[in-house]
Amino acid sequence: MTSKKISFSPKGLNSALFFFLLLVSPAGFTQDDAVVDSRPAPRGEDGHISFEPPAGEGGTWVRSQGNLVINPDSYEARRTTGAPIHIDDIPIQAWAKALTNYRHDIFLASEPYTRCKAASGPRSIMSPYGLEIVSVPDLQRLYIFNISNAMSYRIIFMDGREHPTDLRPTYSGHSIGHWEGDTLVVDTVGLNEKSWMSRDGLPSTDQLHLIERFSRESLDTAHYEVTIDDPGAYTAPWTSSFVLGWQEGDEMFEYVCQENNLSPESMLGDGRLSKITP
Repeated sequence: MTSKKISFSPKGLNSALFFFLLLVSPAGFTQDDAVVDSRPAPRGEDGHISFEPPAGEGGTWVRSQGNLVINPDSYEARRTTGAPIHIDDIPIQAWAKALTNYRHDIFLASEPYTRCKAASGPRSIMSPYGLEIVSVPDLQRLYIFNISNAMSYRIIFMDGREHPTDLRPTYSGHSIGHWEGDTLVVDTVGLNEKSWMSRDGLPSTDQLHLIERFSRESLDTAHYEVTIDDPGAYTAPWTSSFVLGWQEGDEMFEYVCQENNLSPESMLGDGRLSKITP
C-alpha cells in the first residue's frame, strides 16, 4: 500500500519560545526577533543523536510550527504557523470527516485532552507546555514525558523486540524503536479509539498503525514526521509532519490536570462562539 505524503517545507526555525510568544505578543513580533541556537545536536555515548539537553543544561521540546491537518475555517487554524494542510487533502473516510466536522461545529467541546485523558500518537508530541525525550541505555528504552494533560509518558522499547500478538488497546499503545542513521524510527500499534490524533479533532480506530520519525538537525530544532495507517478511518496511509523547537533551560513541572485545568472554555460547546469571534 502506497503512503500519500503531505508535508511542509518550513524554513529555519527559532526556539519554541517563538511559538509561545506568537500567541501572546503584539502582531509585530517575528521569527527574526527570537534567538536561534545553532549548536550541533548533542549525541549520546552510543554515538546516536540525543534529544536531551547538553551536559549541565536543561530544556524541553514544544511544537513550534505546523500541524498534521487543519481546517482553514476552524478557530484552531488561527493558532497554527506555517502553511495549513486542508482536510480534503488526506484520504479520510466519509464518516471520519463527518465526525471531524461535527467536532468543529461544537467548537471542539468534546475534546478528550481537556478532560484529562491521555494523548496518543502525534497528539502526545503536541504538549502545550513541553515534553522531554529521555534515553535510558541500561533498560534499552526511550521515554517521552509530557508535562500537561494527564502528565503521562510513553515507553519506546529499543531492545529489538516485536509487538505482542495479544495487545489490549490503550491510550499509548505499544511502541518499538530503532535508528536509521540519525533518525529515530518508532513503530506503534495497540492504540484505542478514545483520544484524538490532533488538536483539530482527527479520529482514529483501534486499527491504527503509526510510524513516527524523529530527527534533530541542531540543538534548537527537531523534526517530527508520522505516517498514519488506519484502514478503519482512512482509505490509504498518509504522512505529515511538524517542527519541534527547543526551550532552553525549561524544566518539567508538576501538572495535575484535575486541579489545574486551564481550558474549561474548551468544554462549553456553542457558548465558545462569543469567545473566539471578534
